[in-house]
Amino acid sequence: MSKLMVIAGEASGDLHGGNVIKRLKKMRPELDVFGTGGDILAGTGARLFYRVEDLAVIGFSEVLKVYRHIKAVFDEMVIKLDEEKPDAVLLVDYPAFNLKFAAEAKKRGIRVIFYVAPQVWAWKKNRIHKIKALVDELIVLFPFEVEFFRKEGMETHCYGHPLLDIVKPTQERGEFYKKWDLDPTKKTVSILPGSRKNEIARHLPLLTDTARHMVRDRNDIQFVYPLAPTVSRETIAPLINADDTDIFLVENDTYNAVAHSDIALVTSGTATLETAILQTPLIVIYKSSLTTYLIGKYLLRIKAIGLPNIVAGKEIVPEDPHFTSPIRMAERVTYYLENEAANREIRQNLADLKGQLGYPGAYQKTATFIDSLL
Repeated sequence: MSKLMVIAGEASGDLHGGNVIKRLKKMRPELDVFGTGGDILAGTGARLFYRVEDLAVIGFSEVLKVYRHIKAVFDEMVIKLDEEKPDAVLLVDYPAFNLKFAAEAKKRGIRVIFYVAPQVWAWKKNRIHKIKALVDELIVLFPFEVEFFRKEGMETHCYGHPLLDIVKPTQERGEFYKKWDLDPTKKTVSILPGSRKNEIARHLPLLTDTARHMVRDRNDIQFVYPLAPTVSRETIAPLINADDTDIFLVENDTYNAVAHSDIALVTSGTATLETAILQTPLIVIYKSSLTTYLIGKYLLRIKAIGLPNIVAGKEIVPEDPHFTSPIRMAERVTYYLENEAANREIRQNLADLKGQLGYPGAYQKTATFIDSLL
């Protein structure tokens, strides 16, 4: 019986890894899958020793705070590597952890498959030599990455971006508005502060203050907060006052909410690309710690934080800097709601970006490839 170890350290890793394993298990029901992940991977029957909730952190200072815990998880999973002796290791994104783990697998002669390439083409280009030395098969999400990595002599494969399979509305605008008792005559703004507790704590106050500021000054606007599957009402209760900010909470309906919004305020991460695929104009936000901001700006020289801008190689959607304010955010939202030419330009750029992401069917094609390796 074949064994496959999977390391997914974030919700997006669980999404992509879990959907691949789901299809892989249909082709190879006897496959024994174990490692780390979330609900989707658990639903495939994978044996999980740690959950993504135990591993997801953002920023440099945040990592330092939980270093001992992450190190303990790492050491435990190396022990499992020796005990279980898998035929291959599937590492899904989460590069800081997974590249170190790849080194441990490589020492033991275990094949390393890396799914969702580290974005070394955007920053940390010196890391590519490490990836080449440690990874046997690299599966990337963006077609342009294939040429980038193959120039370095790496086995690189691209089967399209999996979000093209899953990011789509399931209801018409009128049906969605009726379901959630929204006013179809008003402009709608979606707010997406992130899916992790520390992201929500950092971004939600800024977004609720922006909503409060705008709703107070105009009666033709409404705000929608589509809760991520990992976020409960109890989690956000201390941070949001729905009575005076007029924010509608939407549960398990994120793609419809964003697709039928006039603009979205989105925390940097996978959600920015999901919003881009839905072709809803967006403003990318990221209120990092001061340490993270300074390291990113001056040490790593990061020019863009939003995936749409990184992939496009230029700014196609606006980004708000680290030290933004509710008043500034409100001004930017107003500009894009009222400036039809600017709004139309963003939508066209997002349509072009979607066309660059390849074709649907990525999960199945990826699973078929991994099956061939096993």
